[in-house]
Amino acid sequence: MELTTITQVTPGRLIGLAPDGDLRLVWDYTTIRIPVFDLPHLAALLDLWLLEEEPPLLRRGYYRLTHSPEGGYQLWLHTAGLWLSHQDVHTLMTLVNATVEELCRPLCRQPKAPFGLGYRKFIASPRKGHNQN
Repeated sequence: MELTTITQVTPGRLIGLAPDGDLRLVWDYTTIRIPVFDLPHLAALLDLWLLEEEPPLLRRGYYRLTHSPEGGYQLWLHTAGLWLSHQDVHTLMTLVNATVEELCRPLCRQPKAPFGLGYRKFIASPRKGHNQN
C-alpha cells in the first residue's frame, strides 16, 4: 500500500495518509487503519493515560488502553491490538501528537490566508452613518 508519510520515528513506526483518505499507523509489521475523524480520540486517550499516571484501564470511543498480563500495555484500536512497552506508549504519543499538529491545526501556519489557500479576500466598504430606505 502506498502511504504519504505524515510523521515517522523509525523506518518501521510511522503514521501515513492512505489514498482512501484515512490514516495508517505502521508499527513494526502491523498496519492499522485510523479514520482521520478518530485521531483526536486517540490523542485524548494517550493524554489521559499520561495525566492519570497510568490507570489500569482507559477507554475513549473505540480505543482502549489497559495493562497487559505480560507486562506493558495493550492498546486496542477498534478490533486490532498492539502490545506496547512503557517507552512504546510514549513513542506512540509522539507520533499521534505530531499527526494532530499536522492535520488538525493547519490554520495556524497560514496567517495571511485564514481559510486556506484558494479563498479570495473581500474588501468591505465602510458603512455610512445613516441608511435611507
